Amino acid sequence: MLVRLFRGTGPGLVFLMLLAAAGLWTNVWLNPETVDMTPVQGTMPLWDVLQNLFSSSPQQRIIVSFVIMLLMGLLLIRFNISEFFINRRTFLPGLLYIMIFSVFQRYMVFNPALVAALLITIAVWRMMGSYRQNGVAYSFFDAALITSTAGLFYADAVWFLALVFIGTFLLRSPDLREIFIALTGALLPWIFLYAIWFLTGKNLADLNTLILNNLFEEAAPVLWSRTLIILLGVLGLNLIIALYVVFADMTTKKVKSRKTFAMLLWMFAISTAVFFFVPSASAEIAAIAAVPAVFVISDYYVFARKLLLPEILFALLIIMIVVARIWI
Repeated sequence: MLVRLFRGTGPGLVFLMLLAAAGLWTNVWLNPETVDMTPVQGTMPLWDVLQNLFSSSPQQRIIVSFVIMLLMGLLLIRFNISEFFINRRTFLPGLLYIMIFSVFQRYMVFNPALVAALLITIAVWRMMGSYRQNGVAYSFFDAALITSTAGLFYADAVWFLALVFIGTFLLRSPDLREIFIALTGALLPWIFLYAIWFLTGKNLADLNTLILNNLFEEAAPVLWSRTLIILLGVLGLNLIIALYVVFADMTTKKVKSRKTFAMLLWMFAISTAVFFFVPSASAEIAAIAAVPAVFVISDYYVFARKLLLPEILFALLIIMIVVARIWI
């Protein structure tokens, strides 16, 4: 019943999504004093600007984070409607993103990876516009520029520049000009950053140290409670089954849909590799990894021939998120 309800569209579902989002954030709405206002030293330059802008009010930080999360959900819905790779209009990607993002509730408020996720998703969407485009696809310049800019908020976003270069081969015939313009787009934000840093009289060695620390310094450990582990197990079960079904049905999809899912799966693979192999990455990267995950799970829920298993998996996910809100 739940999957059947949420896999459609309509104003009623928008209201339910907003209600679910507000409910998942109840704790921070009611207890804004629990938001950690301690300034994080040595953050990336653009994130440091935002941190200082909202340094005096936990309520402002909550509102900004909540709005960005809702924008992210809306972006995912619009992405699918525009590219139509799930082949059905559905609000499930937006709802599932809100749910999955809330799994690590400690990282909900003022998470730089959330801004990076928004920008990287826009970059992927921009790249998909290059499919079957005649001539040089300058969308790879835009995608690289946007992804590189995401790195100025969240350093580990720079690893996703690999996704842009993967896209030049996956979506197009190899063209050195497109690789060159993508490289140019990737370098520009950092050239501007170093230029501004130098012109304002700051030490470039300090900037180098700042970037290296954000990329390779050990992140704070995550508290893996029993409830969180069970919740992640339920989420993982949803994802594994959905991945199996999506792979099995891949040959039945249109070529552009297959390529879109391929890009999303590469995005998930990079997220996983960064989490396990980059010391600075922690649970906050779930904000990025959730993007491909919600599309894969949504595709499974929408086209499942028998709804019993998806209904059970979805209900378990909702139950465990509610339990986690009580016990974590």
